[in-house]
Amino acid sequence: MRRLAWILALTAIGDGVVGALMPIRHMRRWSQGPDWYRSLIRPFADHPQVTRALSVAQVVAGVAWTSQMSDDPTT
Repeated sequence: MRRLAWILALTAIGDGVVGALMPIRHMRRWSQGPDWYRSLIRPFADHPQVTRALSVAQVVAGVAWTSQMSDDPTT
């Protein structure tokens, strides 16, 4: 379970970095799927500063999460 949490945190960090550096391009990559999902994603592609801010928050949360994880292999 600990390894899965680590992988999820690192994925969040990486996704956040890409979203912060290339917000429009990153959100357009997620724009495939049903209409309801595309309508959910479209505002983020249309407002790159909001996407960038949320992506930076995602990186901060991922780093905070990993810093709270124990290095003890028995936990």
